[in-house]
Amino acid sequence: MTTNEQLDITKLLHEAIDLELAADDAYELLIGPETRQQTVYLQLDLQLSRFADLAGWADVLQTGQPANHRQLTAQYVKVLALFLLFSAKRQWTHLVVLSAEQWQRIVGAKKQDQLAELNREYLAIKNLLNGAYVSRHQEDLRHAWHLLLKLGIVDFGISPAEITGAYQQLVTTANQQFNQH
Repeated sequence: MTTNEQLDITKLLHEAIDLELAADDAYELLIGPETRQQTVYLQLDLQLSRFADLAGWADVLQTGQPANHRQLTAQYVKVLALFLLFSAKRQWTHLVVLSAEQWQRIVGAKKQDQLAELNREYLAIKNLLNGAYVSRHQEDLRHAWHLLLKLGIVDFGISPAEITGAYQQLVTTANQQFNQH
């Protein structure tokens, strides 16, 4: 991976917020701020679990086939969008913007591909997200964000260009659905 190829996180963040506003308008949603945070957090948790399920690393019963790279990328950007939206709902967007040094640390991290290592990473992300939601620990959100980026970019080899492209497809598809509603 080209380590100087960095995501435009600010752009992705703004698009996630705009997408939520478009959904509100299309479906005339009237949800209070606390319920909105709960709903975004719940969806983030579910979509992160869906990513792990699609990746198949912990499918101990061997009930399905792991998804292909394109499917994993599409699911991963759903998780990213919800994570960014959650940071906005908490008014913690400053925690998801990365310095060049932070970016280099993430993309330069060692790839984890063993079951136990992936399990630990996934469970750490979930635990940190719970800390951010339940206890309102900002640093938990920051650490979860860094681990999530590492999981997708380093461990699963999803490039920033692939993330950006799939994210744009997610936004386009969602906006088309909203316009049909």
